[in-house]
Amino acid sequence: MNDSVLFSDLALAHRLEAAEARAGAASADPLSRLHPELGAAVEDVAGGLAVFAGVGSPLSEGRGCGLAGPVTPEEVARLEEFFVSRGDALRIEICAMADPSLTMTLSKRGFVITEFVSVLARRLTAEVGSSGRTSADKSGTGVRPIATTEKAAWAAVVAAGFAEHFAATRELQQLLECAALASGALAFLAYQDGVPAGGGALFIHEGVALLGGAATLPAFRKRGIQTALVKARLNHAARLGCDLASSSTQPGSASQRNLERQGFRVVYNRFKMARV
Repeated sequence: MNDSVLFSDLALAHRLEAAEARAGAASADPLSRLHPELGAAVEDVAGGLAVFAGVGSPLSEGRGCGLAGPVTPEEVARLEEFFVSRGDALRIEICAMADPSLTMTLSKRGFVITEFVSVLARRLTAEVGSSGRTSADKSGTGVRPIATTEKAAWAAVVAAGFAEHFAATRELQQLLECAALASGALAFLAYQDGVPAGGGALFIHEGVALLGGAATLPAFRKRGIQTALVKARLNHAARLGCDLASSSTQPGSASQRNLERQGFRVVYNRFKMARV
């Protein structure tokens, strides 16, 4: 058997989905401490986690549900009530390997699929960790972990890089700052000739390194910033002993192709459900 091949199965989905769910939950702690008015909360339900990080927040959703087996209508009702009781609506991202009972019950309650997501993963080895560098290369592009005092500046860069998808509001920047402070998280800043050009986040849970929150400022696109961010985070995670790396993208997107060039492959899909 070729040990380098990463096979897609339920065991892999359990690891990756648990890491995804914990990444959102980990941000709730700094949100609770720094912005108690948002009422951030986390609850175990339907085999996964419900995370509330404020009404309409990108982090306010159900994750990892349905992978432990059949989900009862009562559990789905409790999942929805978690959000409704806080003035929000249930949004949930579901692994394609989740028990069909979850999707069937949601459909009966008026939920529809609103988006598909590609989940990509790759193995990490000691060789990956030994190849990293954070100093600028010959093109002037460099990546480094941020200091705690730089979290606001990092959040501003990432929010600006996301501007065509999400308005770069103060609320989004606060959310990014708290995500950078979450236990298990580390933020990286990319720069071009000493000028901030983009940023990305790394979250580690039980040997899984999640790459997320990556964005490049418009003026610095098509210069290899995203590739540099991917490599730097993979190197860092491998040095910390992670054996898997994962990230999610829109299917067939430039982001997916960029990850595939770095050894990732699609291992399964997720889909988002909500009432519309």
